[in-house]
Amino acid sequence: MPSPSSSADDPDASPGPTYAAAYADVDPEGLVRVGFVFRPHGVHGELKVDPEDTGDPTRYESWDQVFVGARPQQVTRHAVTGVRYQKTKRGTTVILDLDGIDSRDDAEAITKRALFVHEDDLDLDDEEIFIHDLIGLDVETEDGTRVGTVLNLLELPAHDVLVVRRSDGQEAMIPAVDDFVLALDLDAGSITVRPIEGMID
Repeated sequence: MPSPSSSADDPDASPGPTYAAAYADVDPEGLVRVGFVFRPHGVHGELKVDPEDTGDPTRYESWDQVFVGARPQQVTRHAVTGVRYQKTKRGTTVILDLDGIDSRDDAEAITKRALFVHEDDLDLDDEEIFIHDLIGLDVETEDGTRVGTVLNLLELPAHDVLVVRRSDGQEAMIPAVDDFVLALDLDAGSITVRPIEGMID
């Protein structure tokens, strides 16, 4: 039996994965990462997607197209043809059906790649920001003492928590609530906090 790699030499062989279309002509600066394809679902090309930076996973239903790739500079464009959801212990998984991803082989071929949408398609509220906008921001106290930089934001059931890498390399956990986070200035690249004793020591 010929191997899949020999199908190009056999006109009667089934086509291979169709995901490898030409890269989309889109400005990478305008793309926002919203998910990660972590495995295929079933045999018809559906994808299991870990939603990121969306706030509400049902936003996937509002997008006519998404971009798939390891980085925003090299992505393929796909129309969204189906969206459903699966509840897990980790939260909500998006089961996504994309035009051009028609088999498990196609889905396998784009597993472990990021999912992007154009920022114009996000329709954000004025006060909404993305996790990636916080990463790397300087964190300082009210009196100007530098605490460190934002490493991550953990979305926990009670409230979100800023993970801050301190100057000594250790990590501090600061609840992202009004009592502790006083100001966020994306233009200045800074967050002002009011930590309690032991929070950043």
